[in-house]
Amino acid sequence: MGKNEQKGERKNQIISLEEAMNLASQGWLVADLHVHTFYSYDVVPTREVDPLFLYERARARGMSFVSFTDHDSMEAYDRIGWTREGVIPGVEVKIFDPKRVGHTVHLNVYTLNKKQFEEIEKIAQEAQNIELLIKYLETENLPFIFNHPFWHEPGEKLKATVVADLTEMFPILEYNFGRIRKLNQLMLELAAKKNKGVIAGTDSHTGDIGRVFSLAKGNDFREFFEAIKKGDSRLVIEDLTFIRIKQEIWHRLEMLLDSQKWVIDKEGLRMETGSALADKIIKILADSKEEVISIKKELLKLVTLVVSWSGVPASLYLKKQNLLANRIQQELSLTL
Repeated sequence: MGKNEQKGERKNQIISLEEAMNLASQGWLVADLHVHTFYSYDVVPTREVDPLFLYERARARGMSFVSFTDHDSMEAYDRIGWTREGVIPGVEVKIFDPKRVGHTVHLNVYTLNKKQFEEIEKIAQEAQNIELLIKYLETENLPFIFNHPFWHEPGEKLKATVVADLTEMFPILEYNFGRIRKLNQLMLELAAKKNKGVIAGTDSHTGDIGRVFSLAKGNDFREFFEAIKKGDSRLVIEDLTFIRIKQEIWHRLEMLLDSQKWVIDKEGLRMETGSALADKIIKILADSKEEVISIKKELLKLVTLVVSWSGVPASLYLKKQNLLANRIQQELSLTL
């Protein structure tokens, strides 16, 4: 198959919401397998991100499977129940392998139990060896995916060639609702060249489960995942835009500032909106919940909302992401 044909086949996997509803009515399975609850360190604990509420919302939106992929935590399943209908235990694992990678990588793992989770965390945090981690996942027959492949922690330096090499270890790459179009398109090109499956996930931190999703045939989750792995799937997608970045930052600030709506208290709350300016303001507000004098805090709230609604944090973030995408495109064109 030629290069252009490969790309065409990959693009044909992306369908409209109307087409997706038609396939779902024919028995195709549907899932958004990247969602955060208030058990993630960077999620404000309001009702809309309570696992119990998210489960009901996901089912109402037609999701065949519901998987909560909190950052290095599986507490959501203690709250909702590990065996509830359609629930697929999952987790988002963060691993920094300084020798083999050089920047932090996120991957989602599914169908694991508590014992396996503890072993995974031990490898990720202590061994810091991505090859060892993936070997363990394969030995335990645990489905896993490469989340937002071109993402990295603030302050880290991502090398596109390293990401391209890493994809060899993963069966599926993610089309992420929180990435700009150019980064997602680069991921699709990389997936096509490496013959990898593609999955669509919201990566929602504000309760917007099922906004984007994947469809595939199967009788259970294993068959669903294998179909995606083989490329026999369909995606309903959206990309991050200026308006959406602005709305996302605003929404998170509203959730943070209205603590009367919090379901649980939360220590050490910090957020990664993608905007260094917004994250710094949010950290000040979160850390000073009790210490800041009331009138001073109200003034800070007002300034925060004005800055957010101005679109400055969103503009800065979008510019940064486009620069990253341009650099990645150049690096990949020289090596692939």
